[in-house]
Amino acid sequence: MGRLQRDHFGAIAPVSKFIHVLVRHGLTMGLIAALLIYSNGDPSIISVTLTPLLEHPARYAMACFGALLFAGVFLQRKGYPINTTQALWVGYLFYISIVEELAFRLLLPVLLNVSIGWTAAAVVSNAIFAGLHYFTLRWKWQNCVFAFLGGMGLFRLLENSNDLMLIILVHFVATFLNTPTQPGAVQICQKKI
Repeated sequence: MGRLQRDHFGAIAPVSKFIHVLVRHGLTMGLIAALLIYSNGDPSIISVTLTPLLEHPARYAMACFGALLFAGVFLQRKGYPINTTQALWVGYLFYISIVEELAFRLLLPVLLNVSIGWTAAAVVSNAIFAGLHYFTLRWKWQNCVFAFLGGMGLFRLLENSNDLMLIILVHFVATFLNTPTQPGAVQICQKKI
């Protein structure tokens, strides 16, 4: 099985193509983020965490450029082709970093804080985040534990920095290092060699 899934059984197809990840994971997370944005009555929650980006756009443009340059050099050094599909995959990883950070590190904890308190909201939000990965990407439960712990670390970073773009970039780099290519790309590269 590929790095994005556990063994599959029955009629459920494996996560073996980019489109599977896009539909199962990207669409699910995007819809959750959209629902949370829609249900959020206070747009200042997002704008406050984007203040560093708005005050120093050049700094973040350089950071994004640096992350993309790193990704390109990494792919080239590993022997992966840099083509349109790979560019779309890197773009997808950036998209998923945005929607997951908005949803699970910012908006859901703010929503849950009202009823269960800040610490519990962080734990519940990141448990949901990890659990969704178990079902959308069909990960092994051990990978979900790391997703939960990573989410808690990103939550803490957002809490300390109040900088949404910073945690989006950290999430992007970590996700890229975990899955630098779309499903099936490694097997395609190995067949060419």
